[in-house]
Amino acid sequence: MALEKGRIGERYLLGNRNLTLKQILDLLARITGLPAPRIRIPIWVALAAARADEFVAKRVTGKPPRIPVAAVKTARQFRHFDCSKAVNELGLPQTSVEKALEDAVRWFRENGYAS
Repeated sequence: MALEKGRIGERYLLGNRNLTLKQILDLLARITGLPAPRIRIPIWVALAAARADEFVAKRVTGKPPRIPVAAVKTARQFRHFDCSKAVNELGLPQTSVEKALEDAVRWFRENGYAS
């Protein structure tokens, strides 16, 4: 759609509606039948764990960290995104967030990435 209808030099955000991380995790719990995380830890604990994980990953394992510091910092902030430009200018179809997550969970299961 961007190739056919987009304007040169423009950027388009693809999405549907804004959700908090908790709302996303609650939706995934309903879809998967698995419990959503119930314990909310202080940000300083999460950042400390992420920094330790990044240190170990860099110096010991050589693998990417399981808890990136940037992800922890991003997860603590609510960010509002507006995809109306893509809807109006490109005709971006709007699939519900629930349907998109259901499709994603099904794909991960069918391809052996989740049980």
